[in-house]
Amino acid sequence: MNINWSLLVEVLVVAFGTALGTVVLFSLGVRGWSDHADAREKGGSSVVGIAMAAVSFALCAAIVAFGLWIIVAG
Repeated sequence: MNINWSLLVEVLVVAFGTALGTVVLFSLGVRGWSDHADAREKGGSSVVGIAMAAVSFALCAAIVAFGLWIIVAG
């Protein structure tokens, strides 16, 4: 049995980077949603907050869908 260590490290780095990026995007989405909710509570509206939340959650969904597509197609 021969282990290709360079490919193993490459997969580890890509998996860690993707996981970290997804968590950051989701956190930004929650932050945007919270900013929007706070603005509505004060009687205003936060278009930037809801836009940031929508884009962040859409990117998270795209990352998850791409990962599932890789698993199913492979």
